Amino acid sequence: MTTLKVVIIMARCSHSKQSFGIRMEEKLPNQWIADWAFPIKEAAAKREGYDKSQIAGSFSVDDTYPGCPYCEQKSFVKCGGSLFSRCNKVSCGGEQGSFHTCPWCGTKAQISGYIENLSAGKDL
Repeated sequence: MTTLKVVIIMARCSHSKQSFGIRMEEKLPNQWIADWAFPIKEAAAKREGYDKSQIAGSFSVDDTYPGCPYCEQKSFVKCGGSLFSRCNKVSCGGEQGSFHTCPWCGTKAQISGYIENLSAGKDL
């Protein structure tokens, strides 16, 4: 029997600034696929420990991924990198090259690069 490796990533809608969880499943070693999203209050997410561990590898979105539960955006971005001090949190986001304002910390930057790691919690 194969054991599923599933985690939840905490995110915020770029438009409404409301919190949601992104379910990620490791389909192959270090290949994480987003396949579900759901609204969740930040206090509940903290109790569940959805920010207590790190996952690394490549990240993509399954064809069945419904997107952000508030605006239906199918992609997500991580605030971080470059020379700026950023929060390293996740939000629904636009395409490579577009400008994005982080709903967590307010940093505005051009989307570039690839996500290499994320804070996550186990989906029990």
